[in-house]
Amino acid sequence: MPIKQFAPHARLVYPAVPTSRHYITHVAIHQAEAAHEVAEVAVAFSVPRTDSVRSWAMSYGLLLPEQTPVHLRYGSGPHQEADFYGYVHSYRVTTSQDDARLQRNTEVTLTYTLTGATSSSMQSQRSAAWNLSSISGIARSICRSHRMACVTERTPTRLTKMQASQSDFAFLRDVAAEYGLRLVADGTTVYLTSPLTTLRRSHAIPSAHMTKLPGLHDTIYEFDALNGALEPEGGRRTRVEGYAYNRSTRHLARTVAARTSTAAHRTYATALPAGSRSEADERVGAAAASSALWVAATASVRGDARLKVGHEIWLQGSGLGPHTVGTWMIRTASHHMTLHPTQPAQSTYVTDLTLGRNRPEGLDAHRLSLPQPAGTTLSAQRWCAQHIGGPA
Repeated sequence: MPIKQFAPHARLVYPAVPTSRHYITHVAIHQAEAAHEVAEVAVAFSVPRTDSVRSWAMSYGLLLPEQTPVHLRYGSGPHQEADFYGYVHSYRVTTSQDDARLQRNTEVTLTYTLTGATSSSMQSQRSAAWNLSSISGIARSICRSHRMACVTERTPTRLTKMQASQSDFAFLRDVAAEYGLRLVADGTTVYLTSPLTTLRRSHAIPSAHMTKLPGLHDTIYEFDALNGALEPEGGRRTRVEGYAYNRSTRHLARTVAARTSTAAHRTYATALPAGSRSEADERVGAAAASSALWVAATASVRGDARLKVGHEIWLQGSGLGPHTVGTWMIRTASHHMTLHPTQPAQSTYVTDLTLGRNRPEGLDAHRLSLPQPAGTTLSAQRWCAQHIGGPA
């Protein structure tokens, strides 16, 4: 999209409030692996001074109480929009004597903290037993009970797990960490896939550049990449090994993750030997998968609503330095937007990213046959996926 078409915008689709009485000034949306989505929305209200102090907000339906479902749409252009579905967690009143002073109206800013759609029902603790169930089957069963769509990769491993006084989301997070999978919550859809699986549905990959040429506006504002065989973030590039103990022969059998076999340094998947060779292979594979994106980087780029966790971004330009140009996987994304309703040219939109690669020179991501987006609907004041079935 040409730079001249870059126009940050955000609006409340639900609930409907009088547009002549409020305007959004700041938006911050945070997305990360194994975490609920969180958003902060600052709304400035302008009401007549004739209203009483207690009723000025409620009389216009502007004050949203806790647990109110909210649908926020934000973006930077007609083809770069995204939707946030969540609930009001709290609100903060922000006012100052330095605010603009008007004769007939008064302005007060309310900053709402919103939590994602998965934060409502999937936060309740419970106890359950999962006997000889696959990881994909467990994820689909949990998501169906909360009327959420689930996208997983088929896992043949059968597990026997106990969920003891734990929320469903925390249980899925722990299972994903144990078996080297990535858990992502996006609206009313939950993804449980390998870290190298791309979650983008279109063939186009968002891009950003840094050339440092005079007269050219770079779309990468800051970039910091850490590369090294023993870099401390995002896992270490080491040879992952494990052992299985044979009770009959009383011998230890060594197993090595194939894609880490060339690394110079050694790390063990677990402290104790596994009970069988298949269990040792599983532990080694999970440990290697959990640190697959071991090359870490952070970037601050021009805002793009398509930048989400599990999606890729293409970075280019001579100003980036060696071994950094190419595709990166997004691990966390924070969208920061400042809006000026009367002066749109002064609006800003910046996205802060945490990125990862499985090798210094590039990313070996693979595509998953994703079903069509399930869509989101409001039922009994709760956001639900329109379709909760579908393939794994």
